[in-house]
Amino acid sequence: MKIIAIVAAMPRAGIDFFQSLLDGHPEISQFPGNFYFDEFWPKLRDEKKSDNVARLFINNYEHFFDSKINLVERHHMLGKDKKDFFSVNKELFVKYFIDLMKNKNFNKKNLLCYLTLAYSKASGEDLSKKKIIILHLHHIYRFEVISELDYEIVCTIRDPLASYTSIINNWPKLKNKRMDSWSHYFQLNRIFCGIKEILNYQKKTYVIQLEKLHIENIKVMKDFCSKFDILYNHTMAQSTYHGKQWWGDAWSNKDFNGVNPNFKNNIDKDLFFKKDIECFETYLKFFLLKYNYPLRSNGLKYSLLKYLPFKGELKILKNAIAFFNFKEILYVLIHWVKRIKLMNKKNQNYLNFPNSIG
Repeated sequence: MKIIAIVAAMPRAGIDFFQSLLDGHPEISQFPGNFYFDEFWPKLRDEKKSDNVARLFINNYEHFFDSKINLVERHHMLGKDKKDFFSVNKELFVKYFIDLMKNKNFNKKNLLCYLTLAYSKASGEDLSKKKIIILHLHHIYRFEVISELDYEIVCTIRDPLASYTSIINNWPKLKNKRMDSWSHYFQLNRIFCGIKEILNYQKKTYVIQLEKLHIENIKVMKDFCSKFDILYNHTMAQSTYHGKQWWGDAWSNKDFNGVNPNFKNNIDKDLFFKKDIECFETYLKFFLLKYNYPLRSNGLKYSLLKYLPFKGELKILKNAIAFFNFKEILYVLIHWVKRIKLMNKKNQNYLNFPNSIG
């Protein structure tokens, strides 16, 4: 059974959308969302009873068994009328996991695979057809706990300026607060270093571009199937969870209705100074060229401009000053220096970028 770990190499790059296209494929076994195995594994400690492991999983991932409580991914409003949801029988899941783990060693691979397969079986799927386990880790740093396992990686990307626009503009909506300096730096680091950090794990890696996933959907999904030796299925053109139409997560400004052949990135130029765009594109030049993203800057002098604050950094600083938040003022300065140090590192011309599926 092949394990494919999927992550977003940068913010708002469509990883949940990509996973929704895998839903319902008879040869794929997956949970309907993120499984943070790096958090789950330490909770087991020395637990060796399959029943206890299964019930601990249920307690940590209740929303996999009753989607009405998953408001962030909006699994409480599935289907054409947005009134549908899914449920999976917990006792069947426990029973199937116990059966699958019988006479098996309690190690990371077995737990990961058999938890996933037990969920698929409890969902009414035929395990005899399964070839692939999908592990949706979402964040790159979560690879650390499974680094010794044999798996391949599929990561999603998009135009970096669109990635930044989406995370900045949608942050207040979901978090109900302004973005702080730590979060801003964390998201910038994901954009600048996501691919590099993934390649550090030295696993076979593929890229899926959000733009192509929409505009050339069938071509991308057929290439994905070819690479992983499974058959293309018509469900891969439909965005669903448990076979029910998905409308996007709570971060989105609007409902999206699956694959959009007319997809266009939204880039809010009010979020950038001109020199910010130059800094983005100079540091990411080889990434942009590899994946055929446009260069929009005017060739300004990058070496000095990177030392000046980004527009987003200044906005966070102004808010901190306005509310006399002296702790946040200090953090803004610390993360500004960290961002400069990041951009002083060698840019990405030396990386062997993974090929884009499709």
